[in-house]
Amino acid sequence: MRFIISARHVAITPAFRSAIERKVGKLSRILPKIIGAKIMLSAQKYRRIAELTLLAKGKIFHSEETAGDLATAVDLAVDALSRQVRQEKDRIRERKPRVSPRRPVLRTPRGGDSAPALVSRRVSPKPMSVEEAVMQLGLRPDQFLVFTNATTEAVNVLYRRKNGGLGLIEPVA
Repeated sequence: MRFIISARHVAITPAFRSAIERKVGKLSRILPKIIGAKIMLSAQKYRRIAELTLLAKGKIFHSEETAGDLATAVDLAVDALSRQVRQEKDRIRERKPRVSPRRPVLRTPRGGDSAPALVSRRVSPKPMSVEEAVMQLGLRPDQFLVFTNATTEAVNVLYRRKNGGLGLIEPVA
């Protein structure tokens, strides 16, 4: 987490700076997506003001507190930011989980079912060469052709690819 600490009319000691960084740094345990923090400390006549802004991934948290002493103002501002961060964390946690889209299941229609029908047909593979199968598939509107390879006497499948080419499925011996 990156800290930017600035002050108006106040001198900040290195010990106080590290105490502020430690207190604000504890908020990253609650919400680990915190990128940086801007802390503005100022003094007016009888009051001390602490403005804290947290930059998180997609979210900005801001609090401004006033007290008689600067340490108290920082503590109050950190408490306010802590409440905001916890509310955001709870909101994220309680949000419904995203359900992945399911693929439609193909079923045979029964009665009044409006589900898509599964089309099945029996094919008797005819013996032919791969070149003949390519010609046969070119003449048909089908997406695939099942045939028996004349040279290997194994059942092969020739199919159209989405890019316009053809694919051949051969069994491994």
